[in-house]
Amino acid sequence: MALDSQDNVFITGYAMIGAEGKQALTMKINGTNGNVVWSDTFGGSASDHDLSWDIVVGSDDNPIVSGVIKDTGEIAKYFVRKMQNSNGNIIWDERGTDTQFNPDSRGTWLDILPNDDVVMVQRVFGDNGYDVFLKRFANDDGQAQWSRLYDGATHGGDDPRGLTIDSDGNILVCGVQDILWNYDFMALKIDGSNGNTIWDSNYNGPPGWYDVAGSICEGPDGSVIVAGLSDGTGTGWDWATVAFDGESGDQLWFKRMDGPTSQSDEPNHVIASSSGEIFVTGYGYGEGSNKDMITVCYQVETTSAVGDTPMLASFTKAWPNPFNPRITFSFDLPRRDQARLAIYDLRGRQVNTLIEGNLSEGTHTTSWDGRNEIGQNMPAGVYLAIMESGSYRSSRKIVLAK
Repeated sequence: MALDSQDNVFITGYAMIGAEGKQALTMKINGTNGNVVWSDTFGGSASDHDLSWDIVVGSDDNPIVSGVIKDTGEIAKYFVRKMQNSNGNIIWDERGTDTQFNPDSRGTWLDILPNDDVVMVQRVFGDNGYDVFLKRFANDDGQAQWSRLYDGATHGGDDPRGLTIDSDGNILVCGVQDILWNYDFMALKIDGSNGNTIWDSNYNGPPGWYDVAGSICEGPDGSVIVAGLSDGTGTGWDWATVAFDGESGDQLWFKRMDGPTSQSDEPNHVIASSSGEIFVTGYGYGEGSNKDMITVCYQVETTSAVGDTPMLASFTKAWPNPFNPRITFSFDLPRRDQARLAIYDLRGRQVNTLIEGNLSEGTHTTSWDGRNEIGQNMPAGVYLAIMESGSYRSSRKIVLAK
């Protein structure tokens, strides 16, 4: 599911369509009254288990979906389709055979880069088991900007399970990696501009057996945080939440949690707030109640050591992004100077001024709570944070989620 700037809802998945079987389905639903505005179904020529796995909405409010179809001859193809917000018509549709067909296990993830290009990450089957396939598509016409295949150092199975974009426009991927028959958390940081691997890291639970990272986010201090299931010693699956250094990939800390009955417990999602809380949610087995919903909050330190003062002003971070209810910004000044940080909508209209004045040398932080200058809540959608100081001007795309 995804939302546009007017709080309309887009959902994607599959529908059973008579003799055509499972068809990939996308629908737009009016966010005010729940009525279906339009729906679209399509599939491959084999009419066999076609479905969408993920959907995102860009700053132009047009939805983009991705999944897998099967053509005659048992030929599986991925698809990435951009559609018109108003009527569901196709803007562009790109397909390829770099995919692994498994209709029962999610294999594709999408996200939007700061310039609105689209990144797809998916599972493929290579010479050494599963590999991670990444591809970047141009926002306007869907043309491939680059594609990369990640095969880990031990050439075991590398299976993606989650994707996000960090505040610098790099791609963060999590999943499971087979390292000499030992299944560990996999965390990857990929350069969004060219698809090259910046670092790859692992986490191995206590008995050294089965550890699967299922969700990933950027921490408030620029770290990379993953959460997933991890075999414990006599406790079944436990929750494991692990933080890696955003620059080097080195492990910073980990937290483990065993549910009340020491059965199989699994986290499904992790998200970070700007004030240092890490929220993890999923399920755990209770006494006589089977799977129960659980949410855990960890508090982490958000300050970091002061390094060398930059020679130029720098708009360094905006986190978390997407955000609700608050996003924090950080920028550096090399000397005392006039500086301004303001929020604009995509039509260029100023929404709020967060900082304006003569500021001291060093790092400055401020936050925005999604309100305009007279205290009214702004609608969900994409905004621009623009920071200016002297001749320096930098903008970041931010997404207010509801």
